[in-house]
Amino acid sequence: MKVVGPGDPGYDKDRQISNARFDYRPLAIYYCENAEDVATVIRKAHESKKTVRIRSGGHQHEGMCTADGVLLIDLSSINSIDCRVREGLVWIGAGAPLSKVYVDLWNQGYLFSGGGCGDVHVGGLTQGGGWGPVARQFGLTCDSLVGVEMVTANGAVVTISQDGGEEASGLLWALRGGGGGNFGVVTKFCFRLLPWVHAVYTDVIIKWGDEDLPNEDSLQQLVLNWIQLFPRDVDTSLTTFMRVGVVDPGGDRVVIGGRYLGAKTQAQDTMARLLAGQPRPRSADYPPSPTQHETMMATAEGSEPRLRELLGRRLATLPEYQPGPALLQRASAEGEPPVNLSETCLGIPIRHKISSGFARQQFDLTAVRALTSVIRNSRAVPGARQYLSLHCLGGMIANYGTGSAFAFRDRTVLLQYQAWWQPDAPQLDGPCIKWIESFRQNMAPYTDGAFINFVDRDIALSEYYKGSMAQLIKVKRHWDPDDWLRFEMSIPSK
Repeated sequence: MKVVGPGDPGYDKDRQISNARFDYRPLAIYYCENAEDVATVIRKAHESKKTVRIRSGGHQHEGMCTADGVLLIDLSSINSIDCRVREGLVWIGAGAPLSKVYVDLWNQGYLFSGGGCGDVHVGGLTQGGGWGPVARQFGLTCDSLVGVEMVTANGAVVTISQDGGEEASGLLWALRGGGGGNFGVVTKFCFRLLPWVHAVYTDVIIKWGDEDLPNEDSLQQLVLNWIQLFPRDVDTSLTTFMRVGVVDPGGDRVVIGGRYLGAKTQAQDTMARLLAGQPRPRSADYPPSPTQHETMMATAEGSEPRLRELLGRRLATLPEYQPGPALLQRASAEGEPPVNLSETCLGIPIRHKISSGFARQQFDLTAVRALTSVIRNSRAVPGARQYLSLHCLGGMIANYGTGSAFAFRDRTVLLQYQAWWQPDAPQLDGPCIKWIESFRQNMAPYTDGAFINFVDRDIALSEYYKGSMAQLIKVKRHWDPDDWLRFEMSIPSK
């Protein structure tokens, strides 16, 4: 187990997380290689009366995966992928990045219902719920979870399966959407394998500029059409998002993107049907011409690493899903070309603030008018990118019943308010954070709840869990009665 502390080479880089707004200095960073290493750190923390934080990939948007003066348990080295085909299961380490998971399973003929960012790791994504590009067909990431290896708050290593009795079932229920770091340190997750039946997928991306939306009615009608039709469509092979932005260097006001589990012709037919009568996009071809990707089974374990990296990036990235700061490049190591920070999933810390809410079931034209009014009337913060992402729910997400702590199965749209700006521009923190909060407040009459994967410390904890909160407290009390695994937005034990 590698340990890095203040003064050690690499400490300043190792303590970074994805949100550059937070500059914490842990007492030590422990790169654990297995559950026994984690147990050792937990026992050390108890003996020294220190607290711990848990980091799988560092994508906790409010920086709660680390803190000043803590023992930081880093799980990135616990990244194995053990595919057990005969059992129909796969065990995945909490520190495995999605780009690796997608490629490994893809090469064996399976999908993974993960997120749309290859740099996100399995640990936090799964425990928060996990929305991604095949969610309408296969559910959230947590919906395939059937077991875990976990280190408890007192340092015991346990293996939990769904047929392990009431206590095991209760824990798995809580881990399916109850948020990371609450009940123990999960080191490995066991998922049901999802057979890759289609053998092809198609990425969809369509853009509208202001010239394509000449008046407010056209913008409102486009947004309302997506909200009313896309989440409810019978073709669950398609999972999409809609991005509505304040300004964009490329001139985009609205982007619809997503993934279709099928061929290009099928994707075109579905998109043309759903967008019938809507404003024509500025794309040269219409109906839109998506990009089809065939399976690449020849990309086996021994393949050239660069090819595997590129495949992983393609599989794990939804085009245009989360563009980063506007008009910014950052120099790489000496002698290398600059890195374009046009995406938020490159593993480079970027300052940002996000928030979320679920559309109420009657999210009508009045709500859409409030949404587009904020977008049209917002003043752009120079050097930042500000937008709203609408995530398509429905399909299998609605069909998993009460088997998880995720409390919003009846909703069809998840709103994510986003602002991203330069890592070295703290002067933009105030105006960008204010814009996010103002937007959320404007939409409050038409939304409620929040998504713990898109955590915002300004939203009450109960909003993330709603009717699941009381049961989550009971599970917490059983597995961590002393509330030792405690942080700013942890579930309390009473």
